[in-house]
Amino acid sequence: MPISSTTTIDSVFSTSTKAQSAIASAYQKILSQGLPYQGIWNSMLGANLSGEMNYGFNWTISYSMIINGYTASGSSEDLDGFNTNYTMLRQAYLVKENIAKVHDMSDADKSVVRAEMQALIAYRYTQMLIEFGGVPIVNKALLPTDNLAIPRSSVKEVLDSIVSWCDQSAKVLPSSWPATWHGRMTKSAALAIKAKALLYAARPLFNTDTPYLNFGSHNNLICLGSYDSKRWDAAAAANDAVIAEAENNGGFHIINTGNPLDDYGTATSTPDNPEVLLAFKCDDPNGSMKWFYDIHNWMGYGNVLTTNFLENYCKDDGTDQVWPGVEVTTPFSDYMTKMNQMEARFKASFWAWQIDAWGNPGDTHWKAQSLFQWNCTGCAEATKFYYKAGSRQWMEFPIFRLAAAYLGAAEAYNEMGGTQNTKLALDRLNTIHQRAGLPAITETDQTKLRAIIQREWAVEFFDENYRLHDIKHWKLANIGNGIIGGTIRGFNFNDGKGSLATNNINYCDHILYQGFWAPKEYLNPFPQSEINKGILIQNPGY
Repeated sequence: MPISSTTTIDSVFSTSTKAQSAIASAYQKILSQGLPYQGIWNSMLGANLSGEMNYGFNWTISYSMIINGYTASGSSEDLDGFNTNYTMLRQAYLVKENIAKVHDMSDADKSVVRAEMQALIAYRYTQMLIEFGGVPIVNKALLPTDNLAIPRSSVKEVLDSIVSWCDQSAKVLPSSWPATWHGRMTKSAALAIKAKALLYAARPLFNTDTPYLNFGSHNNLICLGSYDSKRWDAAAAANDAVIAEAENNGGFHIINTGNPLDDYGTATSTPDNPEVLLAFKCDDPNGSMKWFYDIHNWMGYGNVLTTNFLENYCKDDGTDQVWPGVEVTTPFSDYMTKMNQMEARFKASFWAWQIDAWGNPGDTHWKAQSLFQWNCTGCAEATKFYYKAGSRQWMEFPIFRLAAAYLGAAEAYNEMGGTQNTKLALDRLNTIHQRAGLPAITETDQTKLRAIIQREWAVEFFDENYRLHDIKHWKLANIGNGIIGGTIRGFNFNDGKGSLATNNINYCDHILYQGFWAPKEYLNPFPQSEINKGILIQNPGY
């Protein structure tokens, strides 16, 4: 702050009450990664880019990336932009380094705050690692007199730092907080950050000696330089540790009362529910996060489910739904019948045309006639995070749900192979699959079970900022042929006229556009303005 300012580091950290504002700011800034916290027009960006939803209006950020690909001078899937990561990290470091100045806070409480900040820093670095590979590691709030020319660290160095930070924080953080402080970092949340980092490290994009593009002497910036099966062991152990801590000490659990629609809807939508280990708790009714709701309505045409992603969902009996072929015109009654047959997670996440929203039964806000219906080309509109929300516009985005630890463990155990590990994989998988009201998975072939687990990730975590990174780090064979790139389809209605009505006539599966994909897009580009400084090395292909 300027010398003339009455607000200084010393004044902010003079009392615990004043310091809480700085602590809350660190949470808000760090956990906003990938969310429309600073702007309203791209709240479905991750879903657009991953092929879950179509690209929206042609003036959105997602449009140019989907049609033309990422460019170093253009926008990135990181809504904040690369540089903003370090602005957010600085806030956490300032709290960590200055909390000792607070005179009316115990040493034990100060230690917890430092552990919270360190875990938040680990979270932000995990997200950067997943998107960019190796990035510069900053270990403090930098001063103007410090050397600011910090180069990229290797993937291994960033990963090792994340694991170390999480381990240190987990030793100090509480297993739970009093109700007044729900939402602050817990031991379970710190372990979840570690588990996520180790899971992505075990997946094919990083866990290889052959990177997606040859980067010569800089290969260590985009992969770990070797394949090591033990990385799957570490991922399995880390995810099981999350489950054990969360369920045995933290008071968290998978919500399963036998009512799949209500259970999944509650787990993803109800603020402060016992399945959410960490959330973006910015409950500002006038803030940008409320535009998740408004965009789902006013911009329904701009963000609508693709057929490509719809096909991941099954019927409520566990069998695959059979949808009409491309450009095969079918009576609209068939659409309504098939939609009503879908599994509970679909009904909690979407709103089908001419059907009242399943997730808000009897609510006038969610009647069929309230659904945005102008010029629509898509299968259904997203309503996730608003199960039984009524007129509530704000939402608490679930950053870590306990379900992710179960699927992470299932994936890792399957990759480890062997009869006993396969049993463990099925146990973890079925905890989530059967909660959705679906019959147990019994497949034991590793390749087939891998595809089932990947499909479970897609369905369970639609629009929770997993899909785009999952499909890249899995290096799916068809990523350029109907997932990110290639033919992207969506339903068209009423003989292709687009507009929906109260009494619709027919529908068909229709080719919306051809998406772009190139191997360089496995990782994001750094901004060209940063590369021009001569400090950072650009990712290959840009």
